[in-house]
Amino acid sequence: MLHRALVTGAAGSIGQAVVDELLKRGFEVDAWDIIEPRARQGVTTTEVDLRHPVDRNLVQPYQLVIHLASVTENRDDRSNLIDHLSSLSMTTHLLDALTDPVPGAVVTTSSQLVYAVGQQHPREESPVAANTGFTAAKIASEAFLKAYGHRSSVPTAAFRLANIVGPTTRRGVVYDFVRRAGEAARTASTVRITGSTHHRRSFLSLADCASAIVELAAALPGSAPEQQIYNISNVDSVSIAEIAEIVAAVTGVVFDIEKHSNQLAWRGDPGTVLPDTARLAATGWRPGQESRTAVRHTAVGLWAAGVGR
Repeated sequence: MLHRALVTGAAGSIGQAVVDELLKRGFEVDAWDIIEPRARQGVTTTEVDLRHPVDRNLVQPYQLVIHLASVTENRDDRSNLIDHLSSLSMTTHLLDALTDPVPGAVVTTSSQLVYAVGQQHPREESPVAANTGFTAAKIASEAFLKAYGHRSSVPTAAFRLANIVGPTTRRGVVYDFVRRAGEAARTASTVRITGSTHHRRSFLSLADCASAIVELAAALPGSAPEQQIYNISNVDSVSIAEIAEIVAAVTGVVFDIEKHSNQLAWRGDPGTVLPDTARLAATGWRPGQESRTAVRHTAVGLWAAGVGR
């Protein structure tokens, strides 16, 4: 039997992977984004700007709503508070439209960056802190979703993502290093990496991320109308220095890596954060790729796409 799902932010890297995963599991999909998502069989694409109220005629009876649309820039030196306020408005406008009929479940993606600084292995119940505009919007979106679930008796979930990578991603440390390698290749120079390169990160492939999101979301309809929170992360990690070494090997560009500094890369950089994934593991879900493999696969794809050159 076919079920129907709504995916917002469906034109983004994670959005496209989530739509693909839903199709594999037999869903029909409504795909919304500010730019029209990629058309394919089983998908109805619509340009929707969630910064404004939603035309309720667009809303169908959904088994699942997977809300991914948001401002993705997490650095305060590259965004302002108004940007992130618009991200919150995307959540509230969507939830305001999901009133008649109400869906079977609504989930949204949050971030591991919401955890208070200094927690290297945060669990879902660990303290959160709005240290940047990005984290403030994520924490507030989680809260509005919880309020919506309480009001509408709809089960909800917030998925706090670790570093999600793939050949189509255009943000984060792997992309930044490949971009810099491309620029260095054009100028026959080296790439100098400084700062806290010993800090470690967990990296999850786009395919694994989409698999976890859809599997967890699909289990919600019919459950108790309360909010669940999951850390979605890999079970292993790599250091920033190791990522630079992987990118150097893929690109053939020389990297000069400082390995003994505690200087953070940017204001709000949380250092080493490896979220506890016991709650995710208890569901039986497992990643298909380890962090190192996901990083290398991403670097190969980005380099083949000519990033930075």
